[in-house]
Amino acid sequence: MAVQLLESWLLKEQANIQNKYRDLNTLCLKDPQVIFAGDSIVEYFPLAELLDTTKTIVNRGIRGYQSSQLLEHRQLHFFGENLETIVLLIGTNDLGKEVPLEQTLANLEQLLYLLQHDFPLVEIKLLSVLPVYESPETKGTLYTRTNRAIDQMNQAYQELALRYPQVEFVDVGTCLRNELGQLREDCTTDGLHLTVAGYARLVKELQGML
Repeated sequence: MAVQLLESWLLKEQANIQNKYRDLNTLCLKDPQVIFAGDSIVEYFPLAELLDTTKTIVNRGIRGYQSSQLLEHRQLHFFGENLETIVLLIGTNDLGKEVPLEQTLANLEQLLYLLQHDFPLVEIKLLSVLPVYESPETKGTLYTRTNRAIDQMNQAYQELALRYPQVEFVDVGTCLRNELGQLREDCTTDGLHLTVAGYARLVKELQGML
């Protein structure tokens, strides 16, 4: 029952954010040059505070998002006549919901195909799924997410990106890992989401490519 209530709450939250983005897309004073899209790690990313750029950047992350939702609602997330770069960070919730890797890859491949069709001159940066901090304390947050599964997903992402000339796979996870290959404790709030220090490390990896 508790799980069903949580799922219902999340769907309502996602719908509210989707409606907000729909309104913002029509009222935006400047067409975005860079769009970040994905799950809660994107939604909570303080882009304006941490990224040093004169480009117009728009955040279209939504908490709890899976690859299927980003594909289904892509027109909410990607828009504009001056778009130069799309940054994608998606997949950790597929792992959390035990979506088969083959299905995640199929969703992502279709999304990349459609984005290339809709925005033929845009560069797409496919970011690696971030590592997690595995411990007894974070088990309730991580569910079925493991670094082993994340590494497998990222390897598949890298191979997928090679098939698309506009797509570049960017491994951003290394800067967040400790000596054991896990997400650094000082970079995470709950084993999955990032602290400001975590985002600061992530920005150093992203700054040059934007």
